[in-house]
Amino acid sequence: TPVGERNDLFLKKLQQCCIVFDFTLPNPDNKGIEQKRATLNELLDYVSNNNGVIFEQIYPESIKLLQANAVRCLPPTLDEDKEDFDNDEEEPNYEPSWPHLQLVYEYFLRILECPDFQPSVCKKYCDQKFVLQIMNLFNSEDPRERDLLKTMLYRIYAKFLGLRAFIRKNINFIFLRYIFENEPFNGVAEFFRDSREYN
Repeated sequence: TPVGERNDLFLKKLQQCCIVFDFTLPNPDNKGIEQKRATLNELLDYVSNNNGVIFEQIYPESIKLLQANAVRCLPPTLDEDKEDFDNDEEEPNYEPSWPHLQLVYEYFLRILECPDFQPSVCKKYCDQKFVLQIMNLFNSEDPRERDLLKTMLYRIYAKFLGLRAFIRKNINFIFLRYIFENEPFNGVAEFFRDSREYN
């Protein structure tokens, strides 16, 4: 297949995967859900097993893919001040769309880890607004999601020197809000545990 056709197909598949399915519906679109899962797996395999697959249009489309699937309103954090709240007994709210979300995160991580990834080209698209969206997702109750976000944020921190001060400032802001405003934030433990890596 000529390179141009391959690149067009890659872009079309990325755009196709921006369609989001509601996993909470009583009768979800199982055929569409399965097709998207298969397409995400194809994208993941393609990026993982081939060299020279990244070209400039991949950066904005990959960020759009992540934003369409991951950036969302999170359910309110459990209120630890309530009398009946027991942190040991409460199960986290696992994200219903995790079968797709996990593949989207893994795809984006593979893009960041590709040998032909160019931070100088990607920095036009991976900006402060995008990083802030990623950091806000740390408030997810799903520990699986926070774990992948932690890896992703660290890769962004390592690759984009211009975003380092911004990331550190926002981690500090989250700590200050948590401590002084008593505002619950599920990802505080991850930030605290890894705070030395962001120096």
